[in-house]
Amino acid sequence: MGVRLLLVLVAFFVAACGGGPGASPTPTPQPLAMAQLKYRVVDEVGKPWFCDRDFYPIARQDEREIAQQRFSELQREAETFAAIVARLKLAPPYTADQQLAIYREWKSLEALQLQPVSQGVWGFAYLAQKADKAGERVEGRVSDQGRVTVLSRTASGPPNCPICLALGTLIATPDGDVAVQDLRLGDLVWTADASGVRIAAPLVAIGSTPVPPTHQVVRLTLGDGRRVFVSPGHPTGDGRRVGDLAAGDRLDGARVAGVDRVSYDRGATYDILPAGATGAYWANGVRLGSTLRAQ
Repeated sequence: MGVRLLLVLVAFFVAACGGGPGASPTPTPQPLAMAQLKYRVVDEVGKPWFCDRDFYPIARQDEREIAQQRFSELQREAETFAAIVARLKLAPPYTADQQLAIYREWKSLEALQLQPVSQGVWGFAYLAQKADKAGERVEGRVSDQGRVTVLSRTASGPPNCPICLALGTLIATPDGDVAVQDLRLGDLVWTADASGVRIAAPLVAIGSTPVPPTHQVVRLTLGDGRRVFVSPGHPTGDGRRVGDLAAGDRLDGARVAGVDRVSYDRGATYDILPAGATGAYWANGVRLGSTLRAQ
């Protein structure tokens, strides 16, 4: 009887623990969607502090109008859209204010990039906003189940969103060279038409932005002696980026002699946009494009 009772008790405990015949297996947790992973990171670390393309280098259109124009595009990104509206606790039909809120969340999530580092693990490294003028550069990992691990934190200021020319850069105009910081809307500068012919056109946009003392620019030197100091992301006159050039490349009729990163502590950087088909201008004699031109 003792043995029989023991067997009954063993069978009872096995069944209670779900291990008996016919018991349902424990379901395997499903990986979270990418937007959900990003929200787990945001909740742990903070919202991304980034250069908003609707305002940098300059605001070109009302953000609410942009949100309405792009709303159908956002809805097509079904997983991200679902995560955002769940986060904001919204339901259709969406008002103009709600569309704007969704659009802002979408831009924030887009700024937070996750890169695969191993099976089921994603890496992140971004500037998180902690206060109005204080941020934190954070690096870490998030598993596909949403477990966040922070590897490093470094105090930081606002994001560096420079407009690209150095103070004192000389811009070619029909009246001679003028320092970029002295130009005003409506001033005539030399630009190029769609066929490349040099023509005079008025400035339709001017921008400048403060930069930290730690900012760096590219010292671009051409083989014929022309030299300009400009941020790496600035477009060349033929659509490339200054920071992508290498010694020996051809640019504006000459060979590139040097593309060197140097410190820049002049307080701010600048850019201009002439009217016309190309937005091009000559800076220290080098033909460049404009960061202020609509993409």
